[in-house]
Amino acid sequence: MVAAGAAVVGLAVRYVPLGRHGTVLLATASPYLMLAAPIAVLLLMLGRRWVLTVLAVGLTLTVALIQVPHFLGPEQVTAQSAPLRVFTSNLGMGLGDPAAVVAAAEQAADVVVLQELTQEAADGVIAAGLEKSFRHRIFDPEPMAGGLGIWSRFPLTDSAHVPGYSMVMLRTKVHVPDVAVAPILVGVHFAAPWPQPIESWHKDMEKFPTMLRELAGEAGPGAVIVAGDFNATHDMLPFRELLATGYRDAAEQAGAGMIRTFPVGTRRVPAVGIDHVLLRNADATAVRTELVPGADHLALIADVVVRQET
Repeated sequence: MVAAGAAVVGLAVRYVPLGRHGTVLLATASPYLMLAAPIAVLLLMLGRRWVLTVLAVGLTLTVALIQVPHFLGPEQVTAQSAPLRVFTSNLGMGLGDPAAVVAAAEQAADVVVLQELTQEAADGVIAAGLEKSFRHRIFDPEPMAGGLGIWSRFPLTDSAHVPGYSMVMLRTKVHVPDVAVAPILVGVHFAAPWPQPIESWHKDMEKFPTMLRELAGEAGPGAVIVAGDFNATHDMLPFRELLATGYRDAAEQAGAGMIRTFPVGTRRVPAVGIDHVLLRNADATAVRTELVPGADHLALIADVVVRQET
């Protein structure tokens, strides 16, 4: 019964408001708690408790319906499209190794979004040669965790700050060759819900669906790409409310599974996926992670294609 109870809690917490730190922590643990469902089936069968076994089987099927879509894909792209590879990395208060960032970006990216960008980190990636290939940029470094920057191989226009959020967020248009409507790219970093007070995270998450709808209206048939540290997982209701505005999570769209990006470091294994790339009128064909020494997040790399004609 303990296993079944754990699975029920893991399932239920996905659908409740996250008003306290305790529910946030339970939501981050939800995928692990739900793994107890098939264990409950086995234990109840061994105990010959058939009615409860049937209920546990139903619970297991419900869990499977939630988890399996993350592993199906990538979806077939039929429209004529152009590639736009997205690299996003939280540098861990600017401590991520600049040379590693540049090496990964050179190999795997067309646009680079860096969160927790301090002045020292910005100077570091520039000194390491980021702007040899990524000559177009908008960035706003801040002390500690507040800064953010975007670099691109392709020209950027209409670059601006996104006002009203706890940390720096930036937006721009990326002029991808042979793409009729320049995609809108937004670099984001939401306040963390824990261990600090949860109110700033709530404010950021509650406002962002409106912005996503506004971006969709502005882009029209063009693509919108939102990349960064959302400080939220798929198992948190506020994050899924972002997706309900008409966006797809690149990892799920590509069938990349439950990608986990945080925390990393000495004796730490990533347990939660809080870094994401959200897409509208674009498709992800592959998503993977990359270690940036010194950072406390894994970088996320999404191979995206955007429609050439709309």
